Amino acid sequence: MKWELHLQAFEERKETIFKWAVEVRGMEHSQRIIGDNASKAITELLSAYLHKHHFVEEGFQLNHAWFKSEKVHSRLPEFESKKPIVDAMIELEQRCEKLSYGVPKPIEKLTAVLELFHLVEEKIKTLLSP
Repeated sequence: MKWELHLQAFEERKETIFKWAVEVRGMEHSQRIIGDNASKAITELLSAYLHKHHFVEEGFQLNHAWFKSEKVHSRLPEFESKKPIVDAMIELEQRCEKLSYGVPKPIEKLTAVLELFHLVEEKIKTLLSP
């Protein structure tokens, strides 16, 4: 898939989180929507970066489930700020998994996921822009 399509997929998932889940439904009623979309969105953003800068071939598929363990470090090519970005994505995936499949969580846990989302988004977008 072309990098622009990954970027579009990121924007769609981000809109689902912030426009639909947070603004329309309310964060307190959207735990699973946030959990299902935050990690997948960031994975799309990283895919856009890796494809745009030719770190991976056009057919390469990055899967959010890879970020359930540290093994993902060895599955990805080297790129600037790889370790802190991938470590944050692992943490995001683990938190999202708990939101998607766990019992209702306090609003602070949802807020923490969204803050981590924004942190990783900022790091990757900084790399994506040049």
